[in-house]
Amino acid sequence: MTVPRARRRPLALVVVALLLAAGLATTFTHPKNPSTLPTGLATSINAESTALYCTGLSNLGPRPGKVTFYNTASGPRHLTVSIVSDHGGAYQGSLELPVHGAESLEPSVLVTGAKSGTANTPTNYGMGVQISGGGVVGEEIAYNGRAEEPCVSQGITRWSATGFNTLVGSSAYLSVYNPSATSAVFNVSVFTAAGVSDPESFQGLSVPAHAQQEVNLGTEVVNTANVGVRVNVQRGDLDVVGVEDSNGTLSYERGLTNAASEVWFPNVTTVNDATAELSVLNPGGTTANVTVDVALGSYHITPQTLAVPAYSTGVLTVTPNSAIPADGYANLTLKSSRPVITALATGTSSSFALSSPSLPGNSFLIHDFTGLGFNAVTATNVSSHPLTLTIWSYRAAKPDVISGVGGIQLAAGSTKSLASRLFGQNTSDNTYLVTSSKTSLLVSLTLPSTPEGVNVVSPLDGR
Repeated sequence: MTVPRARRRPLALVVVALLLAAGLATTFTHPKNPSTLPTGLATSINAESTALYCTGLSNLGPRPGKVTFYNTASGPRHLTVSIVSDHGGAYQGSLELPVHGAESLEPSVLVTGAKSGTANTPTNYGMGVQISGGGVVGEEIAYNGRAEEPCVSQGITRWSATGFNTLVGSSAYLSVYNPSATSAVFNVSVFTAAGVSDPESFQGLSVPAHAQQEVNLGTEVVNTANVGVRVNVQRGDLDVVGVEDSNGTLSYERGLTNAASEVWFPNVTTVNDATAELSVLNPGGTTANVTVDVALGSYHITPQTLAVPAYSTGVLTVTPNSAIPADGYANLTLKSSRPVITALATGTSSSFALSSPSLPGNSFLIHDFTGLGFNAVTATNVSSHPLTLTIWSYRAAKPDVISGVGGIQLAAGSTKSLASRLFGQNTSDNTYLVTSSKTSLLVSLTLPSTPEGVNVVSPLDGR
């Protein structure tokens, strides 16, 4: 389909401006450090060369999976791929991505040699991809499609996450990949309801250049719920992903690089037989007084409160909660007296999955990486001013505004479903770019599940 000139020019300006705002991705040898959440759609479509880094996949249990790359650019892209394992195996290869094409790689199939994993010592993988131009995004996907995590374009020097569980039947790991050409050194601090500790075995950990390493939280934090961690990189840059296996339910937690005093969680399930909890890590020296406003249909719900002592973790139960009706999806706004790290744990009475909060932006890419479709797709305006949304379709050779859905108005503080607009278009296309007039947009996704809403996944953030 040919895009009219009047559409092509604004689109080029919008996409270039939005993606450049995320910063140029790095090369293998010189990754930079973002000051906020690492994201997948962080590559300029006009960059001569960019990179993506992925970690968290393994070869055993519920963790084997794949990494899928999607090309948002208007030209083909050549990908040079390097995959390493924590047992010394390696793979070098390449991949060609056509315009608006998707291709997948399975590390457990491609990496051979060196020591292989056993039932007690699985093989874990890190991946670095150098790309001949911008506009390529990557998503790592668990074997069953129920857990996914964006690849990142930059290393970090600080990282925090919370909500991990090392109770019997569960395990929690930090999956760490060093994308740079020099070794990296990092320390891990552990937070629980009892306070903070710096286990000796978690200090001065070294990761060689272009190498993969796992940190088993259960070796130092035994049989403990609601565990928070903070990673401080002393030398170099790292890609870090939290991996939780809760009684066979896998989740990836991308974590945060900065604590925040206000956080939003759209599409939080409140249905019968589901569980939903907010985990809060207070990294500071004074008590964090937390208030959570709950918007659920026409119900008037008293704000929920939680006090988290200094250097410790706390949890607020959303579902089941006698103060919150069991009636579909709720939208939560968390405010704290001091900056905190947060996570959402959703599931059932027997298992749960973790997800980190998304940060507001003005561009989100939605692609059905899992092949399962979506149960909920919503847009939330976190500001006190109205937003104008535009949805671009990647069905054509060049992106085009979907007929009838350009100029969507989103009132201040409101949430609107996009599912019918995106997936009721009589098209097989499954890739959309949602853009807004201001950087105060959140797009939230859940997968089909029983009970509803327990699988929360992240769109690719184009900030």
